[in-house]
Amino acid sequence: MEQPPLKRIRSERSPAGSENDGTVQSRENPVDSNIYLTYDILRIVFRYLNGRDLASAAMVCRLWLEAANNEKCTRSPHCFMEYYKPPVSLNGIKDSKIKPSIGFFFIPENTPLNIEGYILDLLPQNCVAIMLYTSGIVMNNIEMEYHAFPNIVCAFLPQIPNVTINAFKVTEKYLLPILQSGKRSRTVEYQEFIKVVDETSIPNHDRSTCLMLFCNYSGHHRAMLFASTIQKSQEDGITSLWGGVVEDVYTQHIHSNNPYARKKELISGRRNPYCLAVLITGPIQTWSTVVDKKCRTKEQVEVKLRLFRDQVKLKKHSMGFMFACKARGTTMYNEEKNVESTIFKTLFPTVPLVGCFGDGEFGKNTMPVDEMEKKTRSKKKQKAYINSLYNEFSTMFMILTYG
Repeated sequence: MEQPPLKRIRSERSPAGSENDGTVQSRENPVDSNIYLTYDILRIVFRYLNGRDLASAAMVCRLWLEAANNEKCTRSPHCFMEYYKPPVSLNGIKDSKIKPSIGFFFIPENTPLNIEGYILDLLPQNCVAIMLYTSGIVMNNIEMEYHAFPNIVCAFLPQIPNVTINAFKVTEKYLLPILQSGKRSRTVEYQEFIKVVDETSIPNHDRSTCLMLFCNYSGHHRAMLFASTIQKSQEDGITSLWGGVVEDVYTQHIHSNNPYARKKELISGRRNPYCLAVLITGPIQTWSTVVDKKCRTKEQVEVKLRLFRDQVKLKKHSMGFMFACKARGTTMYNEEKNVESTIFKTLFPTVPLVGCFGDGEFGKNTMPVDEMEKKTRSKKKQKAYINSLYNEFSTMFMILTYG
């Protein structure tokens, strides 16, 4: 006898809120959680990301890109003192709040050379690394004139909209590009460089050009030749000048992910005659001042820097640079420490200050010079006129501000 087909048991979903076998059923369909990541929530989350992770988040979608870019605009240049003593890692560089376009590293002269490789491995691509080996370092109102190791000072500038950063290695007659923004890399003659500066530095209140010039002892002659070319030209193209002579200089444009290729370049990059020029041009404002060897007391330095403060107009983001002769510091101020940096920070409390000590300083005084001083300068010999951008027993301050 044929069996009747068994009826299929129909399972019905319990009404929302009713209990079935101890569980609560719901009619709500699962919703993609991304719908809750609104722009405002993204901005809150992105505040806690470091520069590297923020750059990665910006590649997710347009909404994330917009939130990431707006978060980047709130972040100032990042300056900090890092502790380096292997096997301690350089976490401050790795976890920097900004993705730097250029990094300055002020390194005590007795630091092991393997620090260069560690730093390069932690920096993002397309970042210029400038490492200055010096007798002493400066961070805010702390001046470590001697025995600063294992501390190093790091200063990162982010990518600023419409601002170009060009780094050149200076030879006897030419500039060899290390990083040349917006142009094809090629060798540039001194005079051609000055012409480009004059053409791009349109004098107005929203655009400025600053030049940083560094050399080691062997490269001092190259730096002087370059400085003399700048001095003889129309100097107005360069708004401010800052730098000096250090124990040694190393620089590299991070463009390769291959660490072996980096270290191969690294070996030949030091202990040779070396001079480096860094040109920053765009909608920024810069000022520089020379605290010369005539300023030998705290009162004289304070007067000089107060005049400097009255000239400077700070914007949203700022960074200060200090380059001091090693003959100043405690030697000049009767063993009192941190004199000049403390005066600067008192007058500019919101501006982070980084720098070092050296054996000769390049700088330009952007403060107005009275007519008597102009007449006196014009009567001096040409050699003295050329060397006016180069000083000894002095301290150079520069402020860069934008936003």
